[in-house]
Amino acid sequence: MALLHILTNMPPTFGEICLQILDQMVAKKHFLFSTDSYHPQSIKAQERERRGKSEKIIVDGPSTRKPGDFKQFLANDDNKKQLCQLLFRVWSDQRAASRLEKTDMAVLIVEGRAHKLTSSNGKVEAHEIHTIYSNQEETDTRVVLYLHHAAAIGYKDAVVRTPDTDIFVILLYHAHEIKLNVYLDTGSGKHRRLINVTEFAESLGKNYCAALLGYYVWSGEDCTSAFKGKGKVGPLKKLQKNPKFQEAFARLGDEWSIHHEVDESLEQFACVMYGHSRELSVNTVRGKMLCKMVGEDEKLTAKSKVDLARLPPCRAALQPHNKRVNHRVALYKRAHIAIVEKPKPYDEGQGWMRNAKDLLEPIWSSKPILPASLIDLLAAIDPKDKETEDEEDMEVDEVDFDAMFESDEEL
Repeated sequence: MALLHILTNMPPTFGEICLQILDQMVAKKHFLFSTDSYHPQSIKAQERERRGKSEKIIVDGPSTRKPGDFKQFLANDDNKKQLCQLLFRVWSDQRAASRLEKTDMAVLIVEGRAHKLTSSNGKVEAHEIHTIYSNQEETDTRVVLYLHHAAAIGYKDAVVRTPDTDIFVILLYHAHEIKLNVYLDTGSGKHRRLINVTEFAESLGKNYCAALLGYYVWSGEDCTSAFKGKGKVGPLKKLQKNPKFQEAFARLGDEWSIHHEVDESLEQFACVMYGHSRELSVNTVRGKMLCKMVGEDEKLTAKSKVDLARLPPCRAALQPHNKRVNHRVALYKRAHIAIVEKPKPYDEGQGWMRNAKDLLEPIWSSKPILPASLIDLLAAIDPKDKETEDEEDMEVDEVDFDAMFESDEEL
């Protein structure tokens, strides 16, 4: 569905938009067009909820006029489902017959079901391809299955067209096993380019491609948090110099539960990323960095000017992050499998939970965010007393942060 976000000069009705998309496809002669699936209680549903949800608009048929803000229309999952269903309806109609006659093979995939569309004598017939039906939610993962299918039926080369770059690292990981040359047509406008994924993967090597996949998800993607201010390039340069950490990232997703050794190595790499290569504990690094921010001989007070966002996450926050990363990488590593048997994201050890709305929500910390003593102290404060106090005359209590960080178990 990412291609829908970059459509320009769109016609006024949904039916014409569907035909506009088809016009772009038929120029390829052989094409497979896939849409995402939208599963309830999925990781992606949680991410889309975070981004914001727009109003549901009823799409009665091809003549329904598109709304003024098309991107806002796409922010609603129900709207996208309707559009995907209409896409299949329009492409299967006689109005698409003359266009489909220009192609040698046309495949449309909606809700994981693939249909081969053929045109003859002004009529279109749709035949389901059962061998590539998949329960994977995202096209980014299912495309690997489709590439294996293309190789199986005799194709030697394939171009994957998407404006997203996420799929690049997924293809790099799988390129060594796909028996055809894979190219990635990515970007848009002046930034559009064609990348030979197969050649690039061979130059990097299989193990490093596996490490790249793990690192990409760990450093932040759609469904995993990023480390504020770190980006991807700087830490990647540090990763390139250390085979030990490459091995740890390469092992992510091998199993549905993260290995203890991998978890420890990722914590150590986080220490390296924050400039403390000799440390093994992010809690220790947090203490040292906070001490430097405040001053060696100073005490942390309510008036201390410190930027907590510059600190690494504590261990209690990093561990559930690593679990979420492992779950995502496990899905990507199984992209070639049509029907994937997988644990629920909210199962033990996967890194998510269900909230009051029955939506998935990350487990942000495996321990209380604040010490129990501090919670009790805050609860004991009388709001009325707080309003009458003169802040300038207040005596600010000092906090002994050395004691707070002397034990990893306290955070």
